Amino acid sequence: MRLTPIPQHAAHKACPGLQRRGASGFPSPADDYLDAPLDLHRQLVPRPASTFFMRVEDSSQAASGFQRGDLLVVDRGLTPQRGDWVVAVIDGELCLRQLDGRQQRLWLCPPSRSQARLPLDGESDCRLWGVVHYLVHGCRQAPPLDS
Repeated sequence: MRLTPIPQHAAHKACPGLQRRGASGFPSPADDYLDAPLDLHRQLVPRPASTFFMRVEDSSQAASGFQRGDLLVVDRGLTPQRGDWVVAVIDGELCLRQLDGRQQRLWLCPPSRSQARLPLDGESDCRLWGVVHYLVHGCRQAPPLDS
């Protein structure tokens, strides 16, 4: 898997190998002023008026990659499509579900395959709230060590 660094002056300081080298082979002190600081809000929230942040509270979707404590960036302005992860209101509670079906007939898929899919037909007490646009997932397994 290849990775592309996102330029920002703080990243260059944290990763000296990523600094630009001058003609003498040493990093230029002016490099700190070449790139604007990285603004994650700008990267993750293209439509601020319709975007909300939510936190995953349990591990019921762990098999699908959603862990307790993950941060969801949910955009209410996106048109949901088959396969999207969505936030839905089911019986008055916000839930994370995957969308299935076609435009004429859509279902919300539950975390367990043993449960029935819920149709989005206006007859059941469930409705779409927003589309999960990004997932911010922590990589650390254990709490930080005390110094």
